[in-house]
Amino acid sequence: MIAIVIWLIGMVIFFFILFNVIQHALNTSEMAKDLSEIKRLLREQAASRSTAAPPAPRDIAELRKVYDRCPGCGHAVQAHHLVCPDCGLRLT
Repeated sequence: MIAIVIWLIGMVIFFFILFNVIQHALNTSEMAKDLSEIKRLLREQAASRSTAAPPAPRDIAELRKVYDRCPGCGHAVQAHHLVCPDCGLRLT
């Protein structure tokens, strides 16, 4: 009975150490560093992007154009656009 308890405790300690070694390897990998850099750049880009309204139309022809918002960045896009001119997100 005691041998089983000692074996279970040993297995728990073994898997805990194994988990920590794998977690450390993943956190210090090049891929993790690249992902952290991408996240940082995206946050900076989102913070620097202004959410200003599109310019006011100058004539009646511009009033007739259909405007919508890009789901990625919120930039005004026209109905005929296939990609957002601001962020490049495919709209179709």
